[in-house]
Amino acid sequence: MKKRGITRRKFLIGSAAGGATLLAGSYLTFNSWAAKQNVSEDIRITPTLCDGCGNWCAINVYTKGDKVWKAVGNPIAGNNVGRICAKGHALLHEMYNPDRIRSPLKRVGPNKFEPISWEQAYKEIGAKLAKIKQDHGPESLFWLHYPEGNAPLAQRFMNALGSPNVFSHGATCFLPRNIGWWLTTGSSKPEHDFENSRFILLIGRNPAAGLQLRQLNDMSSAKTRGAKIVVVDPRYSEAASVGQQWIRIRPGTDLALMLAIARVMIKEDLYNKDFVEKYTQGFEEFSKEVEQYTPEWASEKTSIPKQTIVDLARELAAAAPKAVIHRGYHGAMGTQYKNSLQLVRAVACVNGLMGNYNQLGGLYEGPKVKLGKLDKTQHPDPPKVDGPMVDGSTDPERYPITPKGHGLAHAIPELAIQGKLRAGFVYHNNPLRTNPNPARVIEGYKKLDLLVSFDYVLSETASVAHYILPESFYLERDDVVHTNHCYRSKQVAIRQAVVKPLYDTKPMFQILKEMAPHLGIGEYFNFTLEEYSAAQLAPLGVSLDRIKKEGVVDLGGEWKPGEPSFKTPSGKLEFVSSTLQEYNFPAVPTWEEPLVTPDAKDPHSFRLIHGKQAHHTHARTVNQSYLKEITIMNDWGRVWIHPDRAKALGIKDGDCMTVSSSIGKGRVRARVTDGIHPECVFLPSGYGVFAKNLKTGFGYGLSYNDFLPTYFEPVLGHTMSGEIIVRVEKT
Repeated sequence: MKKRGITRRKFLIGSAAGGATLLAGSYLTFNSWAAKQNVSEDIRITPTLCDGCGNWCAINVYTKGDKVWKAVGNPIAGNNVGRICAKGHALLHEMYNPDRIRSPLKRVGPNKFEPISWEQAYKEIGAKLAKIKQDHGPESLFWLHYPEGNAPLAQRFMNALGSPNVFSHGATCFLPRNIGWWLTTGSSKPEHDFENSRFILLIGRNPAAGLQLRQLNDMSSAKTRGAKIVVVDPRYSEAASVGQQWIRIRPGTDLALMLAIARVMIKEDLYNKDFVEKYTQGFEEFSKEVEQYTPEWASEKTSIPKQTIVDLARELAAAAPKAVIHRGYHGAMGTQYKNSLQLVRAVACVNGLMGNYNQLGGLYEGPKVKLGKLDKTQHPDPPKVDGPMVDGSTDPERYPITPKGHGLAHAIPELAIQGKLRAGFVYHNNPLRTNPNPARVIEGYKKLDLLVSFDYVLSETASVAHYILPESFYLERDDVVHTNHCYRSKQVAIRQAVVKPLYDTKPMFQILKEMAPHLGIGEYFNFTLEEYSAAQLAPLGVSLDRIKKEGVVDLGGEWKPGEPSFKTPSGKLEFVSSTLQEYNFPAVPTWEEPLVTPDAKDPHSFRLIHGKQAHHTHARTVNQSYLKEITIMNDWGRVWIHPDRAKALGIKDGDCMTVSSSIGKGRVRARVTDGIHPECVFLPSGYGVFAKNLKTGFGYGLSYNDFLPTYFEPVLGHTMSGEIIVRVEKT
């Protein structure tokens, strides 16, 4: 008899069809199906947090026995409002990935590891670290991580070791965005009241792919009520398909557009005079500066028609204060361009011209939750390390406004080659794949005398580590209390294990606590996870039992519109930045050319841009079989190229072409589409896995980092990851 079954492909196609049925109201829900199977008594529901991306959405996980069955969004959570995305569903299965590391590993040769006990790993790491500290000092040590959740524990760990070198991914992601807003408004991440907006402008931001479920929900609600959504992007992104208008812009020129919009608003007397007079400083200087940035000038820079620029400025002003320009993320306002910091400042200032701060439909500073700390009399803090970071990111002569705690992680390889860094710990980060110029990154990390990874698979970085201390999968571990990304009200959430670990793995807290005595710092980890979490919750009046039961606890304190306040040196929105002025940087938003420009006379010359896809998180999820299948089904690994440029090169849709830069070269298939600016090609990020142990993701697609030289932007030191010129040829 022929065996009948459901393949992943059939399952995913069925899921897509099921979505349409669900909208029609006739879909069989999980709960109704479970009731008919009479299995409800075997099912346990545990609230926890997803780990599919940095949003850490609150989820309720269904388990039957010791098996994970499904997950749904926790309806209490403000950041995902009861929803869950493809990553949240698919990553449930990642716990059963055969590529998982099952015990501590010690490298015994190139890409060769042997299993060892936890105790042996701790002892050997402790002995090697002691010698490195003795020979080269604690400043030769570093920690690199994704700065969420366990970040305070990592800082405590490094303070105890006497090292100031704690790095995050900020210089490859969000640094200009955070600093630009902080310089202008005193808040690094304002929230958007999209739900009440009448006009929403997205500049180089794609929340439909760089997925934030609450934002999408609120934008959808606003659109239903008649709000207009305009997307400015070099390509027809997922967000552009949601909006009513797509404005195609030359990459790297968003700043010119914003300066011209400001000029139109001021010249035509469309700005909010009361707001500007009461809540801002430096308007006269700003007004004088933007006088030169006419719509005609901006049209030449951006390739956007002059009238489109004028109309956009007028529409924004007409809808104000219920009009908002998105704060940005990794795109044009992130670490993409040499002028990204100036762009963020300009966007913050134009929002100011509309007077939308702390107003319905505008921008506001979300409620903050201040967690408690351990009793120092019982659990002493290690001495705080005040020395400069080894990368110069805290040096007032080099990068005076780059914040401590992020650093410039792409400087680590060169510092290792120079012998200034000797040992490192890498947690929730994969610099060999996600940093520019991978050949140099590999060379640098291989120079380290000691590299410890906490990965659960043999990623590119884990593959060159001396020791791998595998953290338990997120469904197998308890973590510290998390201040949920809740937007409107104060919320706290917690991750907790829904099943026992499948293998000999441990939560990060337990690893640090057990390793600390072997490093001579055990006195600073003389507490349990329960004691630490209870101390965090103490000032909030929330018990550990309650948060574990509910997953998310809403503390109230909902945002309400009213008088705006700004935590800048002047106490006002600063058109002229006091801080930039102090350090002799351009204090008023001003035009700055991108670092590189394609050769207009060379038909092979393009700018390479990149962006996320909704079903992937950087390189973290490409090895997940269900998510990889979505990519394969839709052929989403291709590079976008405009039809006119493709025709000139003899390239047809689906053809293989070669992409090369000054440092890298690769082959990839073409997606010929008019949804891309003619001067650039678009490469979806996350692909290009070269760790052979990641069998599902290995060898598929390319990464933009393969083509990106190691840059340091002059003011903040970030990577300028959109400043890539490539040569495209038909293969």
